[in-house]
Amino acid sequence: MSPPDPIVHPIEQMVVNAYPSTAPGAALLLVRQGEVLYRRGIGLANLEHQVPMSPDMPFCLASLTKPVTATAVLMLVEAGRLALTDSLTHLLPDYPSGKSPITVEHLLTHTSGIPEFSEIPEWWAVHRQDVSLDQLIDLFKDHPHPFAPGTQWSYCNSGYILLGAIIEKVSGKSYRDFLADHIFSPLGMVHTCYEPTPGRVIPHMVSGYTGTPDAYLHAELFSNSHFYAAGGLVSTVDDLARFCTALRSGKLLKAETLRRMWTPARLPDGAQTRYGCGWWVSTCRGRPVMEHYGIRPGYANQLLVLPDDDILAIVLSNNDGKLNQTEQLAVEMAALALRNPYQPPARFPLSSTALSHFAGTYTTSEGKVLTVGEEVGQLMLQATSEERFALQPLSPLEFFFPESPESRLLFSRAEDRVTGFLWTPRRGMPLHVRRTE
Repeated sequence: MSPPDPIVHPIEQMVVNAYPSTAPGAALLLVRQGEVLYRRGIGLANLEHQVPMSPDMPFCLASLTKPVTATAVLMLVEAGRLALTDSLTHLLPDYPSGKSPITVEHLLTHTSGIPEFSEIPEWWAVHRQDVSLDQLIDLFKDHPHPFAPGTQWSYCNSGYILLGAIIEKVSGKSYRDFLADHIFSPLGMVHTCYEPTPGRVIPHMVSGYTGTPDAYLHAELFSNSHFYAAGGLVSTVDDLARFCTALRSGKLLKAETLRRMWTPARLPDGAQTRYGCGWWVSTCRGRPVMEHYGIRPGYANQLLVLPDDDILAIVLSNNDGKLNQTEQLAVEMAALALRNPYQPPARFPLSSTALSHFAGTYTTSEGKVLTVGEEVGQLMLQATSEERFALQPLSPLEFFFPESPESRLLFSRAEDRVTGFLWTPRRGMPLHVRRTE
């Protein structure tokens, strides 16, 4: 029996530090060139019954559903059943037409301008209720669009709800059956499904939690019918690996289609969005990465594919407060598989007085308010009613997030006053934020 790869020990140390054995945990998988380097369940799958986590157990995938939905759409494109340039109103005639046509490609790349249904007040009044697909679409279809199709980028679950409806209309099958017949069954993904049936028992399903070690709570109840093609799938780390392997090997899509899927959309001004069709496009240690995260009540997930290096890293967690941690853990696992591990950035020394100059209220171009404050030598960033994040200085004006070191904030000054900052996330488009107080 060959000895374990030397990267196993540092991964094990990271995993043990991230997930206490008595708390909600995670299932993790790292594969390089077909060889499983690391596969583990850690923590608890169910707190009440103290059920240990196993990598065989299924999780709610949340937005890891989107790569699967996008693959189904592109399979229909390859079959000649629809085109990326087809308009939404051509495919779904009951959807209101706007001044400019919304295409299938706009929906796939989050450039449609359709409003995000989770930000509509009416949705929060019914999010626990089971709804039909038509009822779900009715919640957002008549709301004004924030921008014209193709002119801007904004992450939009509503667009993927409509893609699910298009799959059903074009294929003549339900979303659930189309995926089962054309992806899950052929690939042997026996632990993967879309399950809209209320209360249906899924064997060995991992329970989702929220909160902190002081008070873990059951995740808030949402009807899975609302997540649908945007975030409704259930799966395991092994089934996700089967899907990604099949995608890369040409079993699901032709090489030309896969290149299009993994090519970021561009806006009219030439800006690259960093999002293709159902996948974020990023890098890890300078190597190309195709990835997606998934967050919903009770679950926080991360999937990374390094196509040029044949590396796959998956972290599925049943604690919805662990999104940044799952992302960074997957990235660091991939870096170790590249034999190019991350080194923590060195903190630049700044006094409490210097840090206090950054404290204030900042506002994005979309009107989102962010607060920066200094607390005992530590700078903190918080959006209204959201989690707070620590910021560590890299230089007199640049900061990073300890839980996501590649995400950076570069502050700007004018006449000895901080006027705003440029937020460059590890994935996604840079965000310019101005100081308002």
